[in-house]
Amino acid sequence: MQWILAVYKEIVLAAKFIKILLRGSEMQKFILILSLFLFLLVSPLIAIEKISISNAAEIGRIPDIEDADAAPKANVPFDMNSLKSKWRDRIKAIRNSGKLPIIDIESSYNPKKLNVRSFAKIMDKEGVALIAFSPQVGEKGFKEGKLWTDNIRHLISADPWRYIPTTVAGIYPAWTEKPEDFLNEQIKHVKEDGYPLMGEFEFRHYPSPPEYKRGEMYRDVDIPINSKVGHRLFAFSQESGIPFQIHYEIEDKLLSSLEEMLTAYPKAKVIWCHLSQIRYQVRSAIYGHDYVERLIKKYPNIYFDTAFGSTESVYPGSRERHARIWGNEHGKVKEEWIRLITAYPWRFLAAMDLGGDRMDELPEKNKTLRKFLENLPEDVREIVAYKAAWKLLFNEEL
Repeated sequence: MQWILAVYKEIVLAAKFIKILLRGSEMQKFILILSLFLFLLVSPLIAIEKISISNAAEIGRIPDIEDADAAPKANVPFDMNSLKSKWRDRIKAIRNSGKLPIIDIESSYNPKKLNVRSFAKIMDKEGVALIAFSPQVGEKGFKEGKLWTDNIRHLISADPWRYIPTTVAGIYPAWTEKPEDFLNEQIKHVKEDGYPLMGEFEFRHYPSPPEYKRGEMYRDVDIPINSKVGHRLFAFSQESGIPFQIHYEIEDKLLSSLEEMLTAYPKAKVIWCHLSQIRYQVRSAIYGHDYVERLIKKYPNIYFDTAFGSTESVYPGSRERHARIWGNEHGKVKEEWIRLITAYPWRFLAAMDLGGDRMDELPEKNKTLRKFLENLPEDVREIVAYKAAWKLLFNEEL
């Protein structure tokens, strides 16, 4: 009955408009035409606003605060079902906007330098769906006796749409000075709090290009991967099914130790960060696309992230372009790497490697990552960009 009445009212209104057009004064006709013009002009803007509001709800609201510490801690164990529901909607909304969603599997951050409100806006603009953000303890925290920070719980509470809970970054000084105690803390919180991913552990790590230029050699880290702490980490991943990341420079003398561990713990889920990033070519004659393929075929749970430098990036220690995956300066990836990734797309994970000293580099890192992804076939691109990470972390496909 109500719909009949609504239709009747519309017919009456239309009849009045027609009557004015046929019999009304010139002024009445002018006002009517002007009203129709304004309606036609404004109605698309209203529709766009409604769509934007709808998309904002799906893509995730922008936090009201700037400092994550101002938010209460998220409850633990994390409610992964609730979080994944938000993340699925966000990924879908980014896809529907015409952008390729990105899940960054490997980045760390300094909680004191992260403005969660502005960072959320940057992520939305860049089409970055999720970041596995690993918080850093830092020198000040370590001097205070800290080997762990709950900041990620504040961050998830402030913005549950954009971040994957990830344990503390295994970097200087907490990991390098007290590796066994540090690992104990990580394992404890994975078990108690339900973290789906462990952050990057630096076993062999050269200072980053900015650190090298600043003369900060404390990041020159060398912890044998087959040491006692290495065995404990691999064993925990094998028992729990929780993936972890390693920074392990690509050098001939280091490869046998890594394979020793992969053989001893075949079910450990290992993400070897920085595909084909070789700081010193003279120290690496074995590694290449064929070596990586052999690892993939032999070890079912080794994965590779794609956080590497741009075509122009030069490592100051060697003065070499250390991102060896590029074929030329125009962003063309070498054909042998395209063929390999196309053959095994689920073993490669998008990553940007943001850090506490480079929080403002997301647009630049995202540009490099997308330039790499553009070289891949469309279906492979989707897998590497976000689907492979989702499947590894949650054992399900999007």
